[in-house]
Amino acid sequence: MCRRCRLCLEGSMAYGFGQGDLVENKADLMYRRRDVSREKYREPGELPLIEEYPDVFVFQDGRRVETPQDWVARREEIKELFAYYVYGPLPETEGQQVRWRLKEQRVCSRAVAMPEGNSPMLNARVMELEAIVAYRGREARFPALAVLPMEAPAHGLYPVHLEMRFVEEGKSLEAGDNAFYAASRGYATICCSPTDVAADTPGRRGAFYTLHPYAGNWRKQTGVLAAWGWGASRLLDMLEQGLGEQLLVDPSRNILSGVSRYGKAALVAGAYDSRFRVVVPACSGAGGMALYRCCTEGRVYDLKSLGYVNEQGGTTHVTGQNEPLSCLQGEGERHWFNDRFLKFDCVSRLPVDQHQLAALTADSWQYLFVVIAAHGEDWVNGGSMYAAYKEAEKVFDFLSLGSHIAIQVHLRGHALLMEDMVKLLDYCDVQMYGAEWNRQHTRPEQLKTCVYDGQ
Repeated sequence: MCRRCRLCLEGSMAYGFGQGDLVENKADLMYRRRDVSREKYREPGELPLIEEYPDVFVFQDGRRVETPQDWVARREEIKELFAYYVYGPLPETEGQQVRWRLKEQRVCSRAVAMPEGNSPMLNARVMELEAIVAYRGREARFPALAVLPMEAPAHGLYPVHLEMRFVEEGKSLEAGDNAFYAASRGYATICCSPTDVAADTPGRRGAFYTLHPYAGNWRKQTGVLAAWGWGASRLLDMLEQGLGEQLLVDPSRNILSGVSRYGKAALVAGAYDSRFRVVVPACSGAGGMALYRCCTEGRVYDLKSLGYVNEQGGTTHVTGQNEPLSCLQGEGERHWFNDRFLKFDCVSRLPVDQHQLAALTADSWQYLFVVIAAHGEDWVNGGSMYAAYKEAEKVFDFLSLGSHIAIQVHLRGHALLMEDMVKLLDYCDVQMYGAEWNRQHTRPEQLKTCVYDGQ
C-alpha cells in the first residue's frame, strides 16, 4: 500500500401553469449512456497504481491529445470514466416531460451586507415555483423560488443564476443575500434545495429516485451528487421550454453555483451538462475541486495578501487535516457516489482525478469560476483545489480559452460570500455581455492569480 493510501485510510397568476414539450437533449449536452462492458473497464482492485496526477491529455490507449478535435473525444472518455467509477451516469431524457406551477409574485426587501461595510435595503420580486417532471408513467415534484429584479431587463431578457441553497431541516426555502444582490445587478435567480431533489441520506429517496430508482446495474447507479445536478438541469429545461419566456429570463446566459457538497454537485452538473454557462463550485473540497492525490497536511502558506494575522502576529498558516477518501466512503457521504467508487481502497487506484472533472468544462461555451476559502478550511483543502485549478487551466489554455477559467480566493467563510458575488457578476457581465471591467470592484488579473501562487 502506498503512503498516500495509508493517509486515505487513517481518516475514517394564482398558480399559473406552464407546459413544456418533450425534452430532447441537444447533441453533446448531457452524458449519454454507452455500452460500457467489463471488457472495457476493470474493477477498481484490478487498476494500476497512478501516483502522479492522471494526464488529462493522454487517452486510455496511450495516444496524446494533439488537436482541439482530439480533446472532444478525450473529453467524452473522461466523462465516461467519472460516470463509471465515481458519480454514476445521468439517465436518458427521452420520453421525459417537464412542466411547472408558478404562484403570484410578491415584492420582498432585504438588508444585504456589502464588502464595503454598508447594508443597503434591496428589493426583488419573488415567486414560488413548483417543478414537475414526468418519466415513463411516474411523476416527481420539487419546489424552487424565482427571484427577479424590480427593473426591466437591460438586454431584453434577464441573465439567470441557478443557486443550490442549503435549507435547515423543518424550514422553507428562502432567497438569500446573493439572490437579492443579483437582482440589484439585473440578474434573475432560481433557488432550489438539492435535498428536495435527492435526500442527503443513504436511502436514495427524493424526486430523482422516484423517477430513476437506484438498482444493481451500474447504469442505474446515479449517486446523489449527480442527482442534485440533474435537478438543476431540469430547471434549465423548464427555462428553455417556456418558463424563461414567462419570467423574461434568457436560459442561455446562466450561472450555476453551489457551496460545499452543493459545490461538488455544481461541478459535476457542469461537467455532465454543457448548457451550464458559468459553473461556480465554491468551497467544494474532496469529490469536488480538490485533488485526491494532493495532500496539503502540514504545508505552510503565507496568507498576508488576504490580511491574515495568526496568534503569534505572523501571516503564515500551517495546514491541518484534509478530508480523506475513507470519509467520502463512510456512512455520512457514501451515497454521494456510485457503488463502484466505494471499492477503491487507495486514491492511487483511481483512474481519474478532479482536475480532469474541472477540465470537462473547457469549451467555447462554458466558463469555470472556482471559489476557495484560504483559512479555516483545511478539511476542504484549498491548496489542493488550487492545484486542480492550475492543472485544468492547461486545457483551457490549450484550447485558447484562458479567459474562460477564473479563481477567487477569500480569507474565511465556507460560503459564496458577497465579495465573491461582486467579482462573479463583474466577470459574467464581461464574458456574457462584453461589458468593460468594473475596476473599482474587480480587475481581470485578480481572477487569474491568488494567494497560493508560488507556494
